[in-house]
Amino acid sequence: MYLFAVFFVLYEFTTYASNDMIMPGMIQVVHHFNAKEYYVAQSLSLYILGNCVFLILAGFLAERYGKRKLILSGNLLFLLFTILIIFSQNIHQFMLLRFIQGGGLAVIAIGYALIHQKFNDKAAIKLIALMSNVSILAPLIGPAIGSFMMSYFSWQSIFVLCAFLSAVAFIGLYQFTPKDSGAQSTLTIFSVLKQYGKIISIKEFYKGMACSVLIIMPLLIWIGQAPNLILFKLNLGYKQYVIYQLISIGGLTVSSIIMQYIVGKFRLYSIVRVGALLVLIGVTISIIKMTMDAIVAGLFITSLGIGLANGCIWRLVLSIKGHSHAMLSSTLGFMQALFFAIGISLINEFISYYHFELWSFSISLFAFGALGFLLLINYISTYKNREWN
Repeated sequence: MYLFAVFFVLYEFTTYASNDMIMPGMIQVVHHFNAKEYYVAQSLSLYILGNCVFLILAGFLAERYGKRKLILSGNLLFLLFTILIIFSQNIHQFMLLRFIQGGGLAVIAIGYALIHQKFNDKAAIKLIALMSNVSILAPLIGPAIGSFMMSYFSWQSIFVLCAFLSAVAFIGLYQFTPKDSGAQSTLTIFSVLKQYGKIISIKEFYKGMACSVLIIMPLLIWIGQAPNLILFKLNLGYKQYVIYQLISIGGLTVSSIIMQYIVGKFRLYSIVRVGALLVLIGVTISIIKMTMDAIVAGLFITSLGIGLANGCIWRLVLSIKGHSHAMLSSTLGFMQALFFAIGISLINEFISYYHFELWSFSISLFAFGALGFLLLINYISTYKNREWN
């Protein structure tokens, strides 16, 4: 099971890195296709939306054909369209292929469902936090690798690297992904859609989903808009871009290390409350002083809070009784991806309308972070007396 986790993390890293490495190269992509800077953030939105669309079927396919087959199929899908992107002829082809490539993200929810299925509270949260610590390398070192490759090679080289990593991950997953014993060959899409409807109607589910979406949105807005803000608006170089990325997302790495020591020693309720408070502090800093240095410092604190809270939210949602881990995980992933894509697109319209001014960016961060804080405090209060399982 642990070797499965190793190669699953490699695949997860590759899917995220394919986005994080190309983001600093998106300026070159839009110039290559004579397109507008608007498509920089839009590429992230479509990538997430592709994940969203495929997640609709992920839970059904996992339940009917087994998690192993779905994970391997998703890996192959990602590998194929990563290769096809290299041969894009215009910005519209590039965006369409990015959308389909994003479908490979959908199986990540199924992989996490396997982890939650096999382990108890403490082991699952620790393992997920450790896996996140590795996968977090994508937004941390992805921009650095992408910036380096943009300095010496074309943007296509990034997808060549991602295709290679995806192929290695597939070989490992083929060998070590555990086989399913409970695949239901008679399961129909209609019965699964009915299950989706039941899950979405559960109060604990949609409250947890909303909290997770809102607190993560500031970081996604940053990832989507950083190339425009740093490379285009401020006209800074790749070096500054990498430094700002390392600082802003560095809180995720710190939080995943902290989680290895505090899980089981402090109440889950307390951990989430501290995470929520850090998110609020971070977005408040970004709006008090609207400079790039202040925004990045605030994002470090925000990402630290996200890292503490988000894994716990996932565990609470996947602990809802009466539904399979695969269905809960894919439904949560679908709802997250849907609202991520919508949120990124709307904020992109807003920020681009005001020509990528820092104040429009700061306001966007604060709006999502502050609302996420309020909902998360309310949500976690219902789990105040929950013990570790």
